[in-house]
Amino acid sequence: MIDRGFVKWRPFESLIPSKEVFREIDEQQVFQKPTLFPEEISFLSEEIMDAYYSKDSIVLTFYEAGKIREIQSTIKKIHPNSKTIELGCGKILSFRQILHITSSS
Repeated sequence: MIDRGFVKWRPFESLIPSKEVFREIDEQQVFQKPTLFPEEISFLSEEIMDAYYSKDSIVLTFYEAGKIREIQSTIKKIHPNSKTIELGCGKILSFRQILHITSSS
């Protein structure tokens, strides 16, 4: 019996073509950051302030690394100098990343 040592199991990398297909699918899902109108930006800033003072849980839709993501959390702190917000889950987002806010309740 031949000892192969410790070999990791990689189910999705077992076939070379499947690895390339997964990479292509991931690259196709990259989006450009949507542009917001000034009215939308002012509405978002009002919603951020309301959620901060009411301590309500919100769902933030934001742009990060070519993808549009969502996160549910509360706003822990607003940093006006650096134009960022700190969420209750520990994530820090720039105001420019935020695309949409909805109440989770």
